[in-house]
Amino acid sequence: MIRFILLIMVLLIGLIACSNSTETSTDSSSVEVSTEQNSSDQLTDENESVGSTGTIGSMSDVGEMAEKRIEFTGVALPDGRAVVMGGVSEGASQGYSKAMSKTAEVFDPATGTWDFIAEPIKERKSLILLVLNDGSVMAAGGAGNQEFALDRAEIWNPETNAWSETSEMNFERVNAAGAVLNDGRILLSGGADNELRKHASTETYDPSTGAWTEVGSMAEKRILHTATLLNDGRVLVTGGGNPDGPFIKMAEVFDPETDTWSLAGEMSTGRSLHTATLLKDGRVLVVGGMGKRKTAEIWDPATEGWTSAGETEIPRAKHQASLLPDGRVLVTGALGNKVETEIYDPESNTWTSGPDMSASRYQHVALTLSDGSVIITGGFGQKKSLALSELYTQ
Repeated sequence: MIRFILLIMVLLIGLIACSNSTETSTDSSSVEVSTEQNSSDQLTDENESVGSTGTIGSMSDVGEMAEKRIEFTGVALPDGRAVVMGGVSEGASQGYSKAMSKTAEVFDPATGTWDFIAEPIKERKSLILLVLNDGSVMAAGGAGNQEFALDRAEIWNPETNAWSETSEMNFERVNAAGAVLNDGRILLSGGADNELRKHASTETYDPSTGAWTEVGSMAEKRILHTATLLNDGRVLVTGGGNPDGPFIKMAEVFDPETDTWSLAGEMSTGRSLHTATLLKDGRVLVVGGMGKRKTAEIWDPATEGWTSAGETEIPRAKHQASLLPDGRVLVTGALGNKVETEIYDPESNTWTSGPDMSASRYQHVALTLSDGSVIITGGFGQKKSLALSELYTQ
């Protein structure tokens, strides 16, 4: 009887041990499943974070311009189209042809094609092209066939497809910079005259009176610089200098209330043939420049100071920078015939690779259209000027 009781006790102890072992195994399995789930959730979060920076977009070929162009200029029109004008045309090579263009063309994104508009009054290269507040387009300064620098401007009316000349400017200007002020006036700054002399003069054009008026001069004589209209109505001017230097580091700001200039702090390095892009938050992104510049920096109007915006993967000069609808900036082309594009994200202050262009180019035009796409056209290709065009879309 005692042996029977002992046998029963041994069996009970064994059953209890097996039960505990099963519970332990179940708990362990539960912990593993939980760990795997957390890992999966973390991976999903990381993927969403990567996606939130935006897509790199894509490039697609569209119709070619009727003329090959370098040293030309373009603007996006309020109706969604884009217009380009002037430059050095057919047959241009690294040695430069004398074939200066006296034509202008309009790109229609609805058809993906280019069409000539009325012939401008004067052939021009290295000109300023601006869209006025009424939707008309001004072409100012630049170089002509017989003149190194022009003191003339003309205005194209899209409704009548006709050009009309303005009164003479106060100064000859080639490789100058311009901006449309909030009050409707046009501001032109710097440039060189017919004797290749750089100057610091500035002037405004008032469409209501048709008159040019000299205003305060900049502190620096500048060519190949940038002029960017700020959200507060002022204009930031950056860089400038001969293509082989020296390059200007000090920036300046024009105040249209007083028609005067003030210093806006030095960039980290001097720049020429760079870009300056107004970001959606009101800051200005400056990229590249001659001298194999890879650096980028940002000017903040709130502090009137400069901060680093990292570096591009390749040096950028004679490139283009285009603001995208999501607030990022697409940089295309570079001296040295580059097909690679890069995209700057101001939220993360980082650069990522964009889609390659179908053709390498520099000294081209890249314009953000009203539908958010970017038309990229012309410029220098492989030792020749281009008429090729392509469209970037997100």
